[in-house]
Amino acid sequence: MRKKPTVPIIIFIIGIITLVTGLVLLIVRLVSGPATEDGEFLVKIGEWALEENSDCAENDEAEQDCSNSPKVIWTFTEIGKGKLTTNGHLNDYDFIWAIEGGKLKIETDWLYQLNDEYDYKLDQSSKKLTLNDEIIFMGREQRAPEQETE
Repeated sequence: MRKKPTVPIIIFIIGIITLVTGLVLLIVRLVSGPATEDGEFLVKIGEWALEENSDCAENDEAEQDCSNSPKVIWTFTEIGKGKLTTNGHLNDYDFIWAIEGGKLKIETDWLYQLNDEYDYKLDQSSKKLTLNDEIIFMGREQRAPEQETE
């Protein structure tokens, strides 16, 4: 008389159930979009500061300038509107923006009209906005201008 292998069959069935559950969860996660749309996330974070390059560490005179606030800051105030500064909010310039077809389009009312279009990648978990695979902006907490130190 032969014993039926019940323990291996039970383990096999549990393995199949675990595999199917894992595949379903993977497919659901891949199909679902980001928790927050990119435009909403840009506005939610608000300020996006240009990441400084490594030239600061090499030049002693530039080190003082690099310790100050970032030179370029984009502030996405609402969907489609924002402000740009290149000098710590001494001068703010209005811009309008849109995300269309994987591109970030920005029209800035500066000294003259600028129309820029960028391929972008937005990593919401690390608050990192990459434009054209080379320009990096980091999301940061907004501070009111009167709270900033000079």
